[in-house]
Amino acid sequence: MLTLLQLNRHIDDAHQELPEFEQDEVKTWFDKQVLKAKRFQPLSIINSKLRGLEVFESNESLPLAAPQLPTAGPRPVDAVIDPEELVTRKHWQRPTGNDMCTDPPCGKRLGPLNGSVNCRKCGRLFCEEHTMYQIKLSRSAAHDPVRGYWCRVCETCYKTRDGYNDHNGVLIDHTNDFISIRRKKVERHNLEIQRLEKRLTKLTQLLANPPEEVATNGGGLLSPVTSLAGQRNPRKLLEQSVVTWEDDASVAKCPFCQQEFGSWSFRRHHCRICGRVVCADPQTGCSSEVGLSVASATPTLQGSEKTGNSAAAQVSIDIRMCRDCKSTIFSKRDFTESIVHKPPDQKAYETLRQFERGIRQLMPSFQRALLALQPPDDEFSLEKPPPTHAQIQEAAKIRKRLTDSFTKYDLAAKRIRDMKTTSQTQLRLQKAIYAAASTFLHTHMLPLKSVPRMLKEHSASRSNHRRLLSAIDRTGSGVNHLSPLRNGESADSETASLAGGSETSTVVSALETEEKELRERLVVLEEQRFMVKDMIKNARGARRFEEVSALTRNVEELDAEIQSLTKKVSGVEERWEGLYAAGTTGP
Repeated sequence: MLTLLQLNRHIDDAHQELPEFEQDEVKTWFDKQVLKAKRFQPLSIINSKLRGLEVFESNESLPLAAPQLPTAGPRPVDAVIDPEELVTRKHWQRPTGNDMCTDPPCGKRLGPLNGSVNCRKCGRLFCEEHTMYQIKLSRSAAHDPVRGYWCRVCETCYKTRDGYNDHNGVLIDHTNDFISIRRKKVERHNLEIQRLEKRLTKLTQLLANPPEEVATNGGGLLSPVTSLAGQRNPRKLLEQSVVTWEDDASVAKCPFCQQEFGSWSFRRHHCRICGRVVCADPQTGCSSEVGLSVASATPTLQGSEKTGNSAAAQVSIDIRMCRDCKSTIFSKRDFTESIVHKPPDQKAYETLRQFERGIRQLMPSFQRALLALQPPDDEFSLEKPPPTHAQIQEAAKIRKRLTDSFTKYDLAAKRIRDMKTTSQTQLRLQKAIYAAASTFLHTHMLPLKSVPRMLKEHSASRSNHRRLLSAIDRTGSGVNHLSPLRNGESADSETASLAGGSETSTVVSALETEEKELRERLVVLEEQRFMVKDMIKNARGARRFEEVSALTRNVEELDAEIQSLTKKVSGVEERWEGLYAAGTTGP
């Protein structure tokens, strides 16, 4: 470690002072920097400049010109204030020294601390905080967003100006122009459709009901011979009478696929609607024969004998059309039919939605029926009367309707899930619909289990109530009607017999209700376990392992609940056996 003496000696030996010429360069650089610093403007002048550039001017400030610095050149001419830039102050509120901020929620006293600023538009006095807004005003303090000047205003004037909070912006509506242009094109297209439909109607009528001379000439035995001899086919004559056919020699290529004609395998064909020469290649579909069923006014002999000349016969006609004519004539009809047509999956989903709407409409009625069956808080309270037989029957009827609806809903959901499809997207859609239906079933099937439990509670409360009333009646009537000698003996025997019979019937009804409730809960839980296992299988196939773990826990919980219910059912069966054994061994 070096000492201070050694360090000083090292500096003196190794780091001597700079030469004189280098010292002069350093001094010269410092002198230049000092001169540059002296040329800066004073701080007061900079503050005066910045004071004129404040965003929110005070009451005393005027639009003054910026001060000019003294320079060696000629003195510039003083800037003249444009009177157009001065906004009028005639409407300003005069300060009284005891003013308050005009903004209603504020209420601050105006002064040096909070400020005292007049709104340039309305002229009222506000504090500094509530005049932090600017809009363009004219000389008369009116809102002028085009030629106005930025002025300080209050919040009310800022938010009530024209165009504030206008999110639409400039709106130029070209709908009328578009409609006019589209109307011309649509009308032209409709005229073309009507023109081609008239040609098709005329052609089908001629082919279905040919003239007599054509029918006699074309229907003879020598018609094939005459066609081979060079005479024209009568059907072609009828077809060419509707529209003029294009000359074969003038067309060398198909206008659609651009394939050259010439070989015997690639022949020329004519569209019977427009008359153009087209090919009949099935791969390109430039032209095709369209089958039509036309009503004939001259039915055949056999048809007239069967129908008795009451209706016209149907004649099947094949007419060759090019691709354009076929699209022009039938595209609108095909589009309408495609809208009306519903695929099987859509029909099945609409059926599912109808069942769901029916269940949702029936649930409020079921809830009201359950409220009527709710037992009172006190078991022996007589303030709320027990439900009548009609109310119980109504609740049972609604419950049965809901159960049937849930069964049909489940079948409709499974039908959608099991539909055959080759599309993975369609398969995912079907599985999603089934998952949503399962969730709907689990959510709305819980209240159905409340009816047997309520009926059990009502039956138990009614039996207790009847037993209490019978005991009261026995104590009252036994004293009045029995003799003093046999009073105690007969009363005890009657009480024992009645109590034993009522207790036996009460136990039997309670066991029946309990067993029914347990078995219904067991059936519901087993169905839920089956559906959850099915959902686990689907989730594993889709590799959604997070859902698999959650559903597996649900299955474990359902298994535990099913096991406990099974034990309870076996306990009820043992109680039944004990009751039967007691009944057989009794007197």
